[in-house]
Amino acid sequence: AGLGVLCGAILLVHPISSVAVVIGVVAFALPGLGRALPHWVATAVTAAVVAAAWPYYSVFSLVGDESVDWIHRQLYTEMPQRFWLAALGLPALYLRWRRDHKDPLILMFALECAVVAYGWLSGHYTYGRILGLTLVPLQFALAVELAAPRPWGTRRAALAGATALGACVGFFQIQAGAVVPRTLDPIGFDQPPRWPSYGWAASRLREGDVVLTDGYGPTRTIPAFGANLVAPAWPDPALDEGERNHRLQEVRDYLAPESTRADRKAIVRRYHVRWLLLSKDQRVPSEAVVVAWGPQTGEVLARVSG
Repeated sequence: AGLGVLCGAILLVHPISSVAVVIGVVAFALPGLGRALPHWVATAVTAAVVAAAWPYYSVFSLVGDESVDWIHRQLYTEMPQRFWLAALGLPALYLRWRRDHKDPLILMFALECAVVAYGWLSGHYTYGRILGLTLVPLQFALAVELAAPRPWGTRRAALAGATALGACVGFFQIQAGAVVPRTLDPIGFDQPPRWPSYGWAASRLREGDVVLTDGYGPTRTIPAFGANLVAPAWPDPALDEGERNHRLQEVRDYLAPESTRADRKAIVRRYHVRWLLLSKDQRVPSEAVVVAWGPQTGEVLARVSG
């Protein structure tokens, strides 16, 4: 029952991660399923009850939802350059498969690959979010293989050398721009992203203030300062997904050049909006009062009232 409660909680907190969690549980349960079937049924029922009891919205309504599929397509189109190092774990996983076809790591990897493939074939690219967890069986199998006591044979020594080389290549592929001084950079490594600070805006916001914005940076940063958005950037356990999509449309309507003052005022009153955070290219409504500008991005913070 405890595991069921945990799975149900994960489903509510981060639904896509729960897919990988359930796969992991199934992979370890399958080899001995016959002996403990009643216990696993109780676990599944408990998880479903916990998720269904959540009072704010039905998490099961997210099944088939396409609202964030578009942004996750890149997980598939950029898969080779993102995950090529995972191939180092395939030899170790193969050795485990030869020893035991029902090895939990083998089952986990196969099931996760099936879910990832479903995401690609169905167009529900959000399922690609479990790609990071699909690496877990590969990494664990490789770690177990290389942690075996000596003496090592030629095959294991070669695998260890390839792993060490791969770790170095992976580190420099991702982090070279952060650790190699630009004066010593021979080829121009990619620099790590440097998100602008929104402290200039947060210093004027009070906890619980509602902010209307559609910017990529502020929708992912401003809530960390205690403010609320009209429309969360991602599905939220406290808000029905249909309502979130409706709010996103309301934000677009407010910011549309053809919006009227009456339309904007109605939206401000409906969601108790106190602040606008606009890009430098967006029009500031005539009824809004500009109070600050972002020093790095030129974004505008304006106060509104209903």
